[in-house]
Amino acid sequence: MAQTDTLNSSSAWLLVQAGFRDWLQLLNYSALSIPVITQAVQYFIQHLLVDNKTSVEQLTATDATKYLQHLKTTVGKRTGRPLSGAHLNKQVQALKLFSKYLRQTGSSPVGFALAREPENKSKPQYLTQADIESLYEVIPDSVLGVRDRAMLAVFYGCGLRLNEGASVELKDILHERKLLHVRKGKRSKERLVPMAEKSYQAIRFYLDYGRPQLLQDKPTDALFIDANKGRPMQRQSLYIRIKALAKRAKIKKKVGTHTLRHSIATHLLQSGMPLERIQQFLGHADLDSTQIYTHLKNDPP
Repeated sequence: MAQTDTLNSSSAWLLVQAGFRDWLQLLNYSALSIPVITQAVQYFIQHLLVDNKTSVEQLTATDATKYLQHLKTTVGKRTGRPLSGAHLNKQVQALKLFSKYLRQTGSSPVGFALAREPENKSKPQYLTQADIESLYEVIPDSVLGVRDRAMLAVFYGCGLRLNEGASVELKDILHERKLLHVRKGKRSKERLVPMAEKSYQAIRFYLDYGRPQLLQDKPTDALFIDANKGRPMQRQSLYIRIKALAKRAKIKKKVGTHTLRHSIATHLLQSGMPLERIQQFLGHADLDSTQIYTHLKNDPP
C-alpha cells in the first residue's frame, strides 16, 4: 500500500493534522508558512505509518530522531543531492512545533530533542549603489514607470519583504510622519518604517498621478495596481516586474525583491547605521538575523 493511501486510511492521524493546522492559525502563523509546516509533519506521519504506528499514543521520542536520520540519507528529487542543512532545519522546526502542539493539547507527553544541523551560510547577494542607480535609469517615462519608482521605494527604500509590499494599503502610508505602517509582517508582526524623502516623494507621485490611471474605476485600497486589470497586483507580478527592471539594466546578479531588501540593509550599515536600528527597520525578530550583514560592511559600495 502506498504511503499516501496508508495516511488516508488513518483517520486518527488526519484529525491530529487538522488540529495542528488550526493551532498554527491561532498562533498567527502566516498563510505562507502553515502549508510548509503541515506538509513537513505529514511526511513525518507517513514515515510513522510505514512503521505501523497508526495513532498518536504509539509515538515515542526516538521516532523523530529516526525520521531525521532517514532524511539525512535522502536525495532531493530536484537537485539529486543530499538535503541541505537549511532544509533539514525546517523539518526540525516543524517537528518541534508539532511536539509542542501535542503536549499543549494533552495528546502526547512526548518531546522531541532534536538538534539543528549546521548550515553553509553564504553572504546574501546585494546590489551596489551603482546597480541601484542603473535600475532607476532604465525606468520608462510612463505611468508604469511611475509605479516602478514607487515599487523601488517600497522594496529598496523601505526594505519590505515581498508579501509585506504586496499587502500595503493606502491607509498604511502615514503622510504627516512619512512612515510606512507594515501591518502584515512576518508572523503577523507590525512595524513602522521611516521613508527617506526620495522614497516618500516617489510613492506620493504614484498616488497622485500613476495609481488613478491604473484603477480603471475598480475601487480598491491596495497600493499597487495591475496595469491590465485595474486590480491589486499579486506577489508574483511585483516580483516579475522587479526582475524585468534588472534585466533591462543589464545587471548580471540574480535580482528579486529580497535582493533589494538585502541591498538597503547593506547600504545602511555601510553608511554607519547601528545594527540594532537596522534590525528594527527590517523587522527581524532577533539580532542574529541581522548579523549576516556585518560581513558586507566593508565591501565596496
